[in-house]
Amino acid sequence: MINLLYFLSRYGGVLAFVILELLSVYLVVRYNQTQREIYLNSSRFYSGVLLEKTAKIRHYASMAEIADSLAEENALLYNRLYSQLAITPRENEVDSLFSPFEFIPARVIKNSINQPNNNLTLNKGELDGVKQGMGVVLPRGVLGIVRNTSPHFCRVLSLLNSQTYVGAAIRRNGAFGVVHWDGVSPAKVILEEIPKHLDILIGDTVVTSGHSSVFPPNLEIGKVISYYVPSGSNSYRIEVNLFVDLSRINRAYIVRNRYWDELQSLETTESQ
Repeated sequence: MINLLYFLSRYGGVLAFVILELLSVYLVVRYNQTQREIYLNSSRFYSGVLLEKTAKIRHYASMAEIADSLAEENALLYNRLYSQLAITPRENEVDSLFSPFEFIPARVIKNSINQPNNNLTLNKGELDGVKQGMGVVLPRGVLGIVRNTSPHFCRVLSLLNSQTYVGAAIRRNGAFGVVHWDGVSPAKVILEEIPKHLDILIGDTVVTSGHSSVFPPNLEIGKVISYYVPSGSNSYRIEVNLFVDLSRINRAYIVRNRYWDELQSLETTESQ
């Protein structure tokens, strides 16, 4: 009570002024047609502005959910695309070379590009069907290979990692080799092991070769910007400019082969 009385004695004048001002405004608006119309028009205007701002805030807050939904839809489209490519015209049967691949949408929650051996973390793990050794791709490009998994996350060897090697080919003539990073520029990789008697052209598109159970064939990687034959070598050293800036990615797709366990078991048995 004492505190209340102290508060009123100190700020009572201000409170009385505010109350009288509000009452005056109410009376003016209530009993004057012109002021009432001004008030109503102004209130509608500022209400509209407030609603618009609120809608934008809500839309921004839902962007992550919208992006996740679009990623899910893209994954379904990729799955359907590869299923369609797998159908043979004459027999109407699915070709096992293409049909096994499925795509799991994932979000990049950690990424690096400036280290000698770069890695990423994605928000999908064992509970989503992700396993060590699976490929990770982008809508236009290759991102890396799954290195370790936990129930809800996975660590990925980036394409910008000295330990990552991806089978690749020149789309124009089918010449195939291996793509890897030389640690110089995060925008470029090196394509090697293509024999020097084959023709290479500046601007040739480099794609995945499909000679593995990790990546589907014909996924675009980049374009040839230079090439030469090192002294004493029988194959080209080709510099490839990546189609995607790997420093700016936030979505990816993990490639799951339906026959992954069977293929891994077979390859493990042969290596023993």
